[in-house]
Amino acid sequence: QVDSPPWAHAHWALPIGHLLPEARLPATAMEKGYVLVHVLEALVPGRDLGESPSCEVSLGSAAAAPTFAPVCYPVPSTLQSENIALATGGEEEPIVIVRACDSNRESVGSVVVPVSTLVPLEVWNVWYAMDEGDEAEETAPEDTPKMHLLLQYVPGNAAAEETQQLREMREQDFLLRALQQLNASLEAKVMGHQGSMAATNTGYPPAIADAPSMGTTASAAGFGMPPPLPSASAFQ
Repeated sequence: QVDSPPWAHAHWALPIGHLLPEARLPATAMEKGYVLVHVLEALVPGRDLGESPSCEVSLGSAAAAPTFAPVCYPVPSTLQSENIALATGGEEEPIVIVRACDSNRESVGSVVVPVSTLVPLEVWNVWYAMDEGDEAEETAPEDTPKMHLLLQYVPGNAAAEETQQLREMREQDFLLRALQQLNASLEAKVMGHQGSMAATNTGYPPAIADAPSMGTTASAAGFGMPPPLPSASAFQ
């Protein structure tokens, strides 16, 4: 977890699906580098986020507030059937800022991801601890609010060499990975629920393991990644 700059706690109330001019990036903007993002889930122990949680996503720098207000998406963001793309060209020390909101559009926490922490071209499948914007006491991992993100950073040199076909293939691959990971997570929850019901009826504890802990990546053993897709290196 990275400390949020003071301006990262600002909250813009935008209707879901409201796309600002920079939300749908032109090819020329992406040629200087970009980050693909999907917000798969936000969890706050002890708090119900309702039936339609959302998130606000923007890209800024560690030294300055974003030039534009963030764009609002549903959670999971795959409900819009498109990737979130953020142009990194021209930003000094770019960071991805994601704020989670409940169904009443009340902020429940945010995540700040420095782009420099992402290995170029690799797909990152990570649970991040959320910053709630105040001085919170240290809590156990199972009690910590967290957000499940899928990210892929395409640096300027790789983006400049992409053909339109290659870029579309990368975007389709990323969206498919997000959908598969979401389906795998839902299946695990269903199995966990069935295990809990069986334990209630039989008196034996469920055999289904808990959800993966924070900080687990797609390459870590035991994360439950869906069937392998073409390696990110295939798009280099």
